[in-house]
Amino acid sequence: RLLCDIADRPGLCATMPKENKFEVEYAKSNMATCRVCMAKIPKDALRIGHMQVAVALLENDATAAAAGVQDATEAPAEEDKRMAAVAGATRWHHFECFPKMKGAKWMNANLPPKASVLPGFNKVKKADQKKLEQLWKAMLGSAKAGESSTAGAKKRKASGEAASSSDGKQAKKDAAAKMSKLTSPPGVLSPKDHKKIQAYEVELAGSTSAQLQAELDFNKQVKNGKKDELVQRVAEGRVLGALPSCPRCNKGQIHWSRIGGWHSCPGYFDKEANLQKRCNFRSQEMKRGDWKSKDKSKK
Repeated sequence: RLLCDIADRPGLCATMPKENKFEVEYAKSNMATCRVCMAKIPKDALRIGHMQVAVALLENDATAAAAGVQDATEAPAEEDKRMAAVAGATRWHHFECFPKMKGAKWMNANLPPKASVLPGFNKVKKADQKKLEQLWKAMLGSAKAGESSTAGAKKRKASGEAASSSDGKQAKKDAAAKMSKLTSPPGVLSPKDHKKIQAYEVELAGSTSAQLQAELDFNKQVKNGKKDELVQRVAEGRVLGALPSCPRCNKGQIHWSRIGGWHSCPGYFDKEANLQKRCNFRSQEMKRGDWKSKDKSKK
């Protein structure tokens, strides 16, 4: 049997090929945490799940079904536990946060071609089905826009044509605008601030990750994460201001989620002790400082 024995062969799970599975549903409670923003997902909110299942388990299930195996003794409780450990639990995400789970290339390679094939799709409202279909098109379109831009630039370079500075920028900008409209929720933002942040998100989509990280670093903000997260963080900073360091531990960097408006500190790395120290600070109230423009500082 191609099952992973957690006790005897702990390294096997990591080497077994896995298949990505996705599903959609309304949250059954408000207990689940979004794996992107780490905020709670409200009860009845539309959420998207992702899990990885070992291919060996899928093959075993298919083989058993084909053979008509129904005897419970062939799948004892201990084996079920191992199967569950290999399969893992579903990781849930807010509808708006799901595109930030992975990069555009990963999404393009692993997402099913249509949202309509997702388990649970037919059980959600028609309006939410439409939202899911639009989100899928935007995610897959975003990856294709980047690929076509790169391919076009390489083709012109090979033929000796001058590369235009606006190569693919409009396609990327259009994809960013569609994505921002779908996945930039207002949360606790005022309509005015939300509109400003969305405009910045579209504008900043053309920046490189290095440029975004430089602006975040200049303002002493969290600078790790995928490009979509950097874009959102800079856009929010330009409109709302810079987040201060943690008032409890005085060393950690504050994280903020507009969904619920919670500020939190995950802790910091203590170089002297050479270990990560945790901090449980959490508050909805926090005064921000001025956001500094790196360009203006050079003048």
